[in-house]
Amino acid sequence: GAEIVLVSEEFHPLYSRVLLTPYLIGKVSRERVFIKKERWYSEKNIEWIPGVSVTELNATHQFVALSNGRELPFDNVLIATGGNARVLSEDLRGVSYLRTLDDADHLAQLMQEQGSKATGVIFGGGFIACEYLNIFAHFSIQTTIAFRGSYFWSKVLQPELGNFINTHLTNQGVLVVPEAAFIKTLGEKECTGLETSKGIISCSILGVGIGLELEDAWMKRAGLKMNAGIDCDEYLQTTLPNVFVAGDVAHVFDVHSEKHVTVGNWMNAHMQGLVAAKNMAGEKTVFSLVSSYAINVLGMETIFIGNVAREHADEVHVVGSGQKDGIGQLHTNQGRMIGAVLLNRNTDRPKLTKMIQEKALLDITEFS
Repeated sequence: GAEIVLVSEEFHPLYSRVLLTPYLIGKVSRERVFIKKERWYSEKNIEWIPGVSVTELNATHQFVALSNGRELPFDNVLIATGGNARVLSEDLRGVSYLRTLDDADHLAQLMQEQGSKATGVIFGGGFIACEYLNIFAHFSIQTTIAFRGSYFWSKVLQPELGNFINTHLTNQGVLVVPEAAFIKTLGEKECTGLETSKGIISCSILGVGIGLELEDAWMKRAGLKMNAGIDCDEYLQTTLPNVFVAGDVAHVFDVHSEKHVTVGNWMNAHMQGLVAAKNMAGEKTVFSLVSSYAINVLGMETIFIGNVAREHADEVHVVGSGQKDGIGQLHTNQGRMIGAVLLNRNTDRPKLTKMIQEKALLDITEFS
């Protein structure tokens, strides 16, 4: 059988990032966040090297060098590093991120220490900001959210959808501060607030969700082709022989929209891992999942389906009025469905997923 070595920067066995919020609000125990126990690796004959990172990948001589000085030879290598949370320059107590289990433990500790005195500010306008909204609301922490764009997902959403979200958040008692550029965090040792181009917002906990960055120095040195991730084809193979990618780090050729996309969600990463493994074992398999991601934000169901990169759509159609029937935007290229965003319109999800899968032509009257 194959010999598998797993190099991981974290010290924890595999856990679900999706369960971090349910853990923080007490819906699942910390133990339930783990998908594997430590002994699973040895039972499966996998050498697991925790707390170590890769410093070099040499595709010509087929080895990787590790931060602990070891060099490992390989026949095939899979890069599934995801990204690191983009961080602010000052690291004050009270500044929080939410990517790892350690981050979640840190946030739990802050909220416990501060109790009913806690006030929250969120900086960011994406999925992590949504998680913070739900966590702060659960603990009745008074919340202000600030972001650089005019609304959430400002690179993707049409104004109608963006404004729909802003209104929803305001109605839920959140103070929304759009078009706020970050200037600095305030406080000596402990965070007392945030200064933005829209003024000073005081808080005792600052939740930061400003995206991911790739640890790309060794990737570039290895000769990998980099864009919004590592370029790869529909088999998840990079431009280097025997080097495959999966997850948030993969800039993959999407067979449905026929464009390269990076998709940062759990289902996508999981399925890419399975397909990459098949290809590494010599079983040619195309990655063809129409990825989707849903999150409920303070009672508003938000769903992203397929390829929603604005530059890949030649038309974006807004459907629904936002009141009773929710609102959505459907992305087409040459009339064919390639992606969609739905707000309180989850009933359309299966139909749109199927249309993207089949490259179906959009008849807008079906969604009025």
